[in-house]
Amino acid sequence: MNQAVRRRPTFIIGGAPRSGTTLLCHLLDQHPDVFIMKPFIPEPKVFVTPTSDGTREYLRRYEEGLAAAGGERALGEKTSYYFEHALVPDRIASTLDSVRLLFIVREPVQRAYSNYLWSRRNGIETLSFEEAIRLEGTRPNPLGAEREYARPFDYLSRGRYGTFAERYYRRFGQDMVKFVRYEDLERQPTEIMRAIQDFIGVVPMDMHAQALGRINGARDTGDPLDEHSASVLRKRLVDEVHRFSAVTGFDVSPWGY
Repeated sequence: MNQAVRRRPTFIIGGAPRSGTTLLCHLLDQHPDVFIMKPFIPEPKVFVTPTSDGTREYLRRYEEGLAAAGGERALGEKTSYYFEHALVPDRIASTLDSVRLLFIVREPVQRAYSNYLWSRRNGIETLSFEEAIRLEGTRPNPLGAEREYARPFDYLSRGRYGTFAERYYRRFGQDMVKFVRYEDLERQPTEIMRAIQDFIGVVPMDMHAQALGRINGARDTGDPLDEHSASVLRKRLVDEVHRFSAVTGFDVSPWGY
């Protein structure tokens, strides 16, 4: 068996869309002992898109996506949708013997609003944020059945972090799963990036976001969400956020919960 066929990811990055997963990939890509499947956008979506051949097809996708890797110690894939997808934890566990799972989460109301701004900027969303939230769960996916995983109008439902975290802890255990707050990555990048590098099994080195220029990560274009609206929406998500805290041990008070 040649080397390419044996290649499997040693870590996977996921998280709620608009939470900085692309920025994280660009940062980790500075490390000489890390290889992440390209492109970062559009994402590989190895375990999301349909397959008629199960595990064999998932592995073939990795063989192709990791073929350009050299002798790097840590091989990775980034697909943000994995965090919320109910079937993905079992698909990963059935395909990969050992893989570390790294998820970035962002305060869910601000994340929802960022998701809305992105959809509006890209011509997908035409409603006001208030109307889009009111109609959430009732609108058809404008991207069609072949991209049902994208669900661009699912703004608040992507904030069910407690439910999503429980799925991964139940399937993989806490030692193989790590959660990082997007806000911490922004405010304490050196400390957070060292912890992430240690988690994926490489010798930590300094990584500088400034050298990357502008990354299309979680940057928003539009008026900020007013605090009253944010407070009302946080009340709708408080149970899930507290559940996430109970499952992961995260202090969610910086998010206002």
